[in-house]
Amino acid sequence: MVDLMISGEAGKLHAVYHKSDTPAAPLAVVLAGNPRQKCHMNDRVSYAMFRAFMDIGFSVVRFNYRGVNNSEGAIGTTAENMLDIATVIDWIQNKNEDSDRIWLAGNQLGAWYVLQAMMRRPEVSGFALVSPDPTIADFAFLSPRPNRGLLLQGANESDEAKAFATHLTQVLKKQAQIDLETIRVKNADEHYAQPADLRQMYNDLKAYVGRENADDKLL
Repeated sequence: MVDLMISGEAGKLHAVYHKSDTPAAPLAVVLAGNPRQKCHMNDRVSYAMFRAFMDIGFSVVRFNYRGVNNSEGAIGTTAENMLDIATVIDWIQNKNEDSDRIWLAGNQLGAWYVLQAMMRRPEVSGFALVSPDPTIADFAFLSPRPNRGLLLQGANESDEAKAFATHLTQVLKKQAQIDLETIRVKNADEHYAQPADLRQMYNDLKAYVGRENADDKLL
């Protein structure tokens, strides 16, 4: 893993990058949660997502949005953060021109950003949503985009969060032709606060991505 700075619209974005030893390895970009709620690329959930992709042979990058920790600029709006995400996707693709597969994974608000980025980037071949923020219910950006993905959620999250996950699954299927597999991590809340909960989330994500990537089921 190497620390680096990626030139973005509002200045340099602080990132951590792992380059796979496998030629033309698939790529992944990890999106942290809401920076206004102290989420960042080195929080426990972001790091666990990063390691899941790293440990199955992906080249993977995680980063801080503008204004977060060592990334330059002020904390951005959704539109500004989406520009940062596009910058990082372009960066890892330019560094790995022989790779033809890229995944996105995000936690909380980052899960919402995953869906928005996927609508804009037809090359995205797979995605994972970890405990998506249940307070965001704007689905206007969705359009038909046949694909498959994973939703990971703690079994001890609120009833509101679990109902939202069910609703999100139905909306994605209806509006975007996306099949979403849901895994609920036993005893976990949305923070995966206990080491065993975080380990199980990591294992479930790694197993799903490994299976789907190996079978090449995703578009």
